[in-house]
Amino acid sequence: MRTPEAGPMKALDDLLARRIYLGVTGLSRAGKTVFVTSLIHNLLRADASAEDSPLRGFDCFDEGRLIGAMLRHDANATVPEFPYRKAMQAITGESPQWPEPTRGISRIRIDLRYRRTDAGLTGQAATRLGLRDATLQLEIVDYPGEWLVDLPLLGTDFETWSAAMIEQARQGTRADLSREWLAFVQDRKPDAEHDEDWAEQASALYADYLRACSEARLRNLQPGRFLHPADLRGASVLRFCPLPDLRGKAAPGSIHAAFRDKFRDYQEKVVRTFYRQHFAGLDRQIVLVDALSALNDGQEAFDDQSEALAAILQSFRHGRNSLLGWLMGRRISKVLFAATKADHVIRGDRLHLENLTRRMLHVLDENNAIKTSAETHVQAIASVRATRDTRRADTGREILVGRRPEDSHELPLEPGAIPLDFPPDWAALDYRFWDFQPHPDPSWKHSGFPTLRLPEVLNLLIGDDLT
Repeated sequence: MRTPEAGPMKALDDLLARRIYLGVTGLSRAGKTVFVTSLIHNLLRADASAEDSPLRGFDCFDEGRLIGAMLRHDANATVPEFPYRKAMQAITGESPQWPEPTRGISRIRIDLRYRRTDAGLTGQAATRLGLRDATLQLEIVDYPGEWLVDLPLLGTDFETWSAAMIEQARQGTRADLSREWLAFVQDRKPDAEHDEDWAEQASALYADYLRACSEARLRNLQPGRFLHPADLRGASVLRFCPLPDLRGKAAPGSIHAAFRDKFRDYQEKVVRTFYRQHFAGLDRQIVLVDALSALNDGQEAFDDQSEALAAILQSFRHGRNSLLGWLMGRRISKVLFAATKADHVIRGDRLHLENLTRRMLHVLDENNAIKTSAETHVQAIASVRATRDTRRADTGREILVGRRPEDSHELPLEPGAIPLDFPPDWAALDYRFWDFQPHPDPSWKHSGFPTLRLPEVLNLLIGDDLT
């Protein structure tokens, strides 16, 4: 039966509850969907009596203060909910596989019920009022890293951007992938009269070219919404592309003028709108980096991903001279760059993977932008561990045991070594990325997923908020 005090006390408890907005992003195949699924599932399945719980190392859990977690499906009425159940079915089904990646923005909220400590004025006041238990509302915002690569578009014009994209399209692997699109746009002069049907075909060919680049493991691709249009699929704001040989002023009614105006619309209505509605409200941010696949794909793919990360770094730059200083202030207080799939390298190389990623970010962030704007960390993680560590019987060398898509059972495999510096010495590189699949273990559904360093991630991102 409800007591008279229950209503006011509950209202006060809700008033003292804290909400944290956590942004999760990464370029294609970096593991966003797996990370969010593992984070939610392990919090929901937290069992303090389990010695091998995947949350061991998470301070609030180890101290016995984490009471439980609950998904809230009523928190976001207008934004798609992260497909947690569908992803869970993929990983824990009879034939386990990695879930389909999310393509647009999604959100999901999980409420963490915990016991307070007496630290701080809030904790002391709550204790005096008898509110020993508290709630942290963790709002997870999942969005494509490709949308962050669009940030530099805010600081350029259509003509400059076109010239850069045309030059890029004529180099390396892109030269072959861009052939059909380039031939099409070069067949009509930019000062010709605008034709909407021609524009639709030109933008479609450009989108096909970007998708082909993505399949070739290239990551520095603009505009990001051409790859992941989400709610803009078919919208006229995406009906443009770079144009070659732009000289002089754009004549009214020309292709040049129409595409320039579409570009400006994209800057204002897509890029700025995304930052205002979603990115600018984040408190914490984790950026997933798949350095291993890029290493495996060779120097061009690795360098291209590095350029894309350099663009993403601008998203965390603040101050009077930044593109986002006027837009989002200094809201994001912690940024974690996570080198994913750490279970795909031998135990002795996981620190090398972390250091390689740290060195990469240090070189790309020439002006120390993120270091002076947010508390920044780098960690090598595995959101769902798909391998076991072992040693070869004949040589004693560390190797991995795991299951590839073509295998019916686990095999011992050697991935080779991670380079110790950035950029890597490509002539000496000896690393092989094996596409390990999730292990068929029925206990995962009820006890959580095995991970590497996920508890440390929780400590970094929300540990201070659970006191």
